[in-house]
Amino acid sequence: MKTLIKEPLTRNAKNTFNMIIESAIDLFYKNGYHGTTVNNITQDAGIAAGTFYLYFPSKLSLYKHILIMFSHNIRKTIAANVSEKTSRYEKEREGIKSFIMLAKENPQMYNIIWESLYIDRALFKDYYESFANRYIRGLDQSVSNKEIREIDTEVVSYILMGITNFIGLKVVLNLGKNNDDIDHIVDVVMDLIKHGLFT
Repeated sequence: MKTLIKEPLTRNAKNTFNMIIESAIDLFYKNGYHGTTVNNITQDAGIAAGTFYLYFPSKLSLYKHILIMFSHNIRKTIAANVSEKTSRYEKEREGIKSFIMLAKENPQMYNIIWESLYIDRALFKDYYESFANRYIRGLDQSVSNKEIREIDTEVVSYILMGITNFIGLKVVLNLGKNNDDIDHIVDVVMDLIKHGLFT
């Protein structure tokens, strides 16, 4: 996923750049991408309309930049939290928990990521394929280390992303019950991954 933006160089420019991003995230979350205009964003950020175009050539380029930010933040957070873990099981558990906690703290992240399917299908596809490719590399390494059995790691990567995504939705949208007990939820997921479903 590539986007053409002009990175700010001075402190004031960085502040303005960040205000645009913060306003856009808030408005995309509240009103959706199509329900938000560049004028809405600049008014909310308290800047002149033309200032937006100093950094972003279009609303779509800003949206892509936000998706990239979310992607980097998710990866960075998970990588930092799993770095001390040694086994694949521990890494998987910590990675799932880290994602759920991050989603709980940033519910707007879900709306904006998932809305990309209806803005530009290629964006959505690129976003998740990029995650899957990194996941596959880790799973392949775990197969080589004999931590997990020989299996189609591409399919498994999407299964695990799907579980994590929907468990995250359960917590963020407060679906069902017991959504405050993140450790319990993650333990149930890990029990399923480790032992399977059928008796």
